[in-house]
Amino acid sequence: MEEQKLVLQDGTYKYDDRTRQVSVSEEQLKKAGYVKLADDERMVKMVKLDQKRTKFMFENGCLPFYNPTSVDSFWHKAFDYSQYDGDEPEEVQALLAEAYFNGYIVKEPKYYIKLQFSNSGCKYLNISKGAESWFFDTRSETSSYKTQFTQTEIDEMQKDPRAKGMDLNVLKVEVSEDELEVKR
Repeated sequence: MEEQKLVLQDGTYKYDDRTRQVSVSEEQLKKAGYVKLADDERMVKMVKLDQKRTKFMFENGCLPFYNPTSVDSFWHKAFDYSQYDGDEPEEVQALLAEAYFNGYIVKEPKYYIKLQFSNSGCKYLNISKGAESWFFDTRSETSSYKTQFTQTEIDEMQKDPRAKGMDLNVLKVEVSEDELEVKR
């Protein structure tokens, strides 16, 4: 597993000059995908899984983790699954084991709605956080405007009268993994 870094914006953490320690609120850690395991104050990062691996966890996450006398354990099922997943089997099995203990969230793809203008290049759908206004501009999200959408959000937007005459599914472009991480 590769090392992951938590990048915090100014004002989301406190730094103590005396102890030289950084403290982050539980709310900010939850926004970054961390979850509190128990009352011992330990926070762990939840694993992001695609839909295929989420299905595996849903079907097998309730099994006992390991039973040496039976092949009906999570570890054995994860081993079998990892052989046919397409990625490195050891990495897949380690990822599933981490999801078993730390929990997981579904990594749902997000999309931009891209409109091609002949003179001014590409423009992207921006929707105010209150959903009062729609306009085409850059794909940079702000605290006021959203530019990345899940398929469920696109399906809901398609029902809006402002989308009349547009097929948003034809205009969608998948957001790269790098851009998703920056936005969180």
